[in-house]
Amino acid sequence: MSMAELVAAGAPELPEGHFYRVRESSNALLKVELRRQGRWLSALVDDVYVRPGSYETPEAAVVAACKRVFEDWEARQADCAAFRASRSLLGDHDPRGGK
Repeated sequence: MSMAELVAAGAPELPEGHFYRVRESSNALLKVELRRQGRWLSALVDDVYVRPGSYETPEAAVVAACKRVFEDWEARQADCAAFRASRSLLGDHDPRGGK
């Protein structure tokens, strides 16, 4: 299944340089990874497990896992942005107004 087919089936579209990888795991689970393509290799960004037997079709299971891993990644991105914005507050806060 290509990225275009996954997106057409309902998976979230990823930013440039990112892709989904579906792997077989133990205990009848599939592992859906969100990966970032590097120059030669890709790096794992996030992953989720899904049990295909819990869905109507295997494609529905993979699409649901893609949605979940994308939502987790977006939430983590928002947390990181909030943390970066709070860096201006780091340091000592003297109650007397000194340096």
